[in-house]
Amino acid sequence: MGNKLFILLGVSALLTFGSCATETPIKAVEKASISSSLNHVHQLNLKNKSVVLLDVRTPEEFAEGHIDGAVNIDVKADDFESKLEALDKNKTYFIYCRSGVRALNATEKMRSAGFKDAVNFKDGMMTYKGETTK
Repeated sequence: MGNKLFILLGVSALLTFGSCATETPIKAVEKASISSSLNHVHQLNLKNKSVVLLDVRTPEEFAEGHIDGAVNIDVKADDFESKLEALDKNKTYFIYCRSGVRALNATEKMRSAGFKDAVNFKDGMMTYKGETTK
């Protein structure tokens, strides 16, 4: 009876810790897949309060059309860094711009500022085929 209990506990521990070990790489793969193109943005659960879609274009570009649910902070504005300070550094940020260049710049700034999870889309609104909001 003792051996069976020991085996049962061992298998339970293996299943518990084994599944946790694969959690992080799967999430990283999902993020890489989603961020490979802005056309995958629909895969984000923006109702999840820990996920933020960040548009780093100018307010004028944002007003011309943006993805519903996106927050706008202009990466080229003088107050970009101070606006970052108001954001929760523990949330996951998916960042986009017109072509991907400013999003990459914003992602690097956010990581330098201590954001735990900032992911930029490799492309941007130039190639986006989905619906936009004004």
